[in-house]
Amino acid sequence: MVTVTPAGQSGGTLTIAALADVPHRDVHQERQETLTALGPGLAYSRLLRLRTGPLVEQPSLLLECDLCQSWKLTSNFAYEFQLRPDVQWQNLEPVNGRELVASDLVYSYQRMQTPGWANETLFSQRGIAGFEALDKHTLGVNLAFLDSDALLSLADGHSKIVAHEVVAQYGDLKDSPVVGTGPWVWDDTVQGVGTTLTANPTYFEEGLPFLDTLNLKIVRPSAIDTSSARERLAAFQAGQLDVLTLPPPEWQLLYASSAEFNSEMTQQAGQGVALTMNVQSPPFDDVAVRRAVLQAIDPWEYIDLIWAGQGSAGIGVPVPDPEWLLSLEEIRGSYLASPDQARDLLLSTGRELPIDIELAVAEFDGIYLELGKQIAKDLRAVGFNPTVRAWNPSHYAEALLGETKEYQLALGALPPTATPNGFMLGLLHSGGPANIVGHHDNELDALIQQQASEFDPAKRRDLVIQIQRHILEQGYMFSPVMASSQWVFDWDLRGFHPNSALSEYNYWSRAWLER
Repeated sequence: MVTVTPAGQSGGTLTIAALADVPHRDVHQERQETLTALGPGLAYSRLLRLRTGPLVEQPSLLLECDLCQSWKLTSNFAYEFQLRPDVQWQNLEPVNGRELVASDLVYSYQRMQTPGWANETLFSQRGIAGFEALDKHTLGVNLAFLDSDALLSLADGHSKIVAHEVVAQYGDLKDSPVVGTGPWVWDDTVQGVGTTLTANPTYFEEGLPFLDTLNLKIVRPSAIDTSSARERLAAFQAGQLDVLTLPPPEWQLLYASSAEFNSEMTQQAGQGVALTMNVQSPPFDDVAVRRAVLQAIDPWEYIDLIWAGQGSAGIGVPVPDPEWLLSLEEIRGSYLASPDQARDLLLSTGRELPIDIELAVAEFDGIYLELGKQIAKDLRAVGFNPTVRAWNPSHYAEALLGETKEYQLALGALPPTATPNGFMLGLLHSGGPANIVGHHDNELDALIQQQASEFDPAKRRDLVIQIQRHILEQGYMFSPVMASSQWVFDWDLRGFHPNSALSEYNYWSRAWLER
């Protein structure tokens, strides 16, 4: 399935805020978002991509073809992709507009797996053993083990298809011309200025892209104000930017101003704020104490008061669509935001109140400490005696991800993951590389392992919901603010429906200016 091309207007230039200079132009050697999704990387296509559009509710990891026409899982548990026969490389030296063939994908994927490179394990972690060109337009993807997220690695924004001729002539892609098959042709990249791309006249999706030019403009902090977000906001208000994202403080400033603008908030599970409880450390070895913590807090109040309405609350697991998430009604009705139930749970433990605990807060920025103080206030109101301790982010990461959990209750950034299995196997399974709460829960492990290789979407969804429910019943952790991006743009930009999960960027080709 491929999203139908919308009815838009052709022409015009869009100036978009980029957050950093690119280190170089080799999209396989570096995992940097500007390079991948707001810079030279926009010139490339992938085998698969995430579906975008007005009917796609987020968070979303729903897949559709990019370079392929269709795919199937064979009886030998390998994937077989039929490629589009109408894809040509951009008409630039040294590729000169030749036809895309299956061996181009095999070459690109093997190059990505170069030892020591940033994307070396992207495929192997998801059970992909290798690739082969079965014929000119048929790609085989062999599996080492069953992983229901294997296809997501092929849709990842870093899984770009590059031309072997460019690498052969220049040695790598760091300083070479950018030649892809995507909707945008790279013009140039200037350090401190940004990247310019123009519409690809031979792009295989008829009528796309609508825009003539994309200007990705670097906006740096001024000497007076160290906040690049403030500089981006000022540039937008001065008409120097058409599209940007704003964090909560700057969003509040813009919202309170008289400026006219449109906005859209995108959600991205697998990133955000994590509140984790160390089950190895008393009193959090008692499930009633852990559940009391969850009942004491009100994430929806925190989102409104501290995060300017940006974000949502949940476990934090990335999911294909919102139907895979435990419902808000169940979360709020059974597990959170009930101080009376929190007090009852603490009384049921027979412990003398108030219970002394320590809340370690990672100082990523002031907003985390503000959130920590609000959580401490709510915990104090139900029978805890919390002490708030500020942590250096590196210390927080070591404590959360290390074998020895040196904390009782921790608040900080959720270790970023992009896929359901990356989150559940990596952060929640007792045998995973992190096990962020230090549990030894055989029931949870079994559920995680079962869903990891379940290829029936309905059955897997039910298992993922069971896992979320189990985590809350055991009071292991919660994400009071799951990540979101507040996009701000001019009213004449239409068809703009961003989804930045998995470093997606296809939505730029489907937006247009109505002037």
